Amino acid sequence: MTKHARAIRAALAVSASALLLAGCATAGASSESSEETITVDTEFGEVTVPTEPTAAMGFYTTDVDMLITLGYELADEQPIRDDWETFPSFFPQEALEGITGFHNYPEFNLEHILEVGPDFILNGLGYETDLHGQLEDIAPTYTFNGFDGGDWRDKFLALATDLGREEQAQAWLDDYQARAEEVKAELESQGIAPVVADVSFWDGQLSVGCYSISCLVFADLGLEISPLADGDGDGEPDNTGQTLSLEQIGELADVDVIFTGVSEDGSGFIGDDEALKTNALWTSLPAVQNGQVFPYNYEMSYGSPSGQDGLLDVISEALLP
Repeated sequence: MTKHARAIRAALAVSASALLLAGCATAGASSESSEETITVDTEFGEVTVPTEPTAAMGFYTTDVDMLITLGYELADEQPIRDDWETFPSFFPQEALEGITGFHNYPEFNLEHILEVGPDFILNGLGYETDLHGQLEDIAPTYTFNGFDGGDWRDKFLALATDLGREEQAQAWLDDYQARAEEVKAELESQGIAPVVADVSFWDGQLSVGCYSISCLVFADLGLEISPLADGDGDGEPDNTGQTLSLEQIGELADVDVIFTGVSEDGSGFIGDDEALKTNALWTSLPAVQNGQVFPYNYEMSYGSPSGQDGLLDVISEALLP
C-alpha cells in the first residue's frame, strides 16, 4: 500500500448522515435513463455509465484533471483537498472557469457529492474497496486504483479506452512524449546529464524515492536517478526508496540536482527548513552549494496529465540554461 493510500485509509471517516443520504439515492437511481450508455467490465464488476454525461465529477483532483483531458463536461462543483482553497494552478484554468471546489480529502464528503448531483463519477481511489458501492448509489461510477505504485499513464489509457475516449487520451500522451523527446534531445546536445533525485524532509528524516511521478519524467528524459531511490535493491527506482537521518545526509553527495515538493504557495521548501539550514552536512552538499535544489507543486506528484506536463516544465526549466 502506498503512502497516499495509507493516508487516505487513516483519514477515512464517512459520516452516518452521508451514508444514509447515499442509501436514499439508490431508489432514485433505479429509474431508466434515456442517455446512451456504455457498459464495461472492471475490477469492481460490470458498470454502466453514460457516454456523454453533462455533469461529470472526479472524486479526487487527479480524476478531475483526467476528465478535463478526456473532454468531459464537468459538474458545477468538483472536489479539492481540505488544505486547498482552489484547484491547482497548473490545471487547465479555462476548463475550470465557473467551476467551484468543495473539500473532499482526506475527509470524504459523500453528502455534498449527493447534493451536487453528478451524472457520472470517475474515482481513482480504488484501493478503498468499500467506496465504489457508495458512489454507485449516487451516480454511475467508474472506479480504478490510480495509486498502486505503477505508471499512472497505463491506468489512464486503460480507463479512457473503456470509456470510449482512447483518442483523447492518446492525443495527450503523444503530445507529452513529443515534448519530452524534444527536451531529452536538447539535454543530450548540450551534454547535460546530471544525477537527479526527488527528496523530501519530515520528522527529522530525508526521504529519497520515486513515490512522486517525478521519476517518470526523469526516466522519460533519460536522466540518471540516484541509486538511493532503489529501496529494494533490484536496480530499479521504486516507491519505497530510502530514508536518511540527519547524520546520513552525506550520502546525497553524488546527487547533482534535487527536486522537492512544496505547497501551492511555495511554502514547505526543503531549503528553508531550519534543521537543514543549520546542518553542515546538508549545506555542504554540491547540489545545495550550487543552487541545484528545485521545488515543484506537490500536487503534481499524484499522477494526472496536467501534473505530468507541469513536472516536465519544472524539470526542463531547471536543467536547461
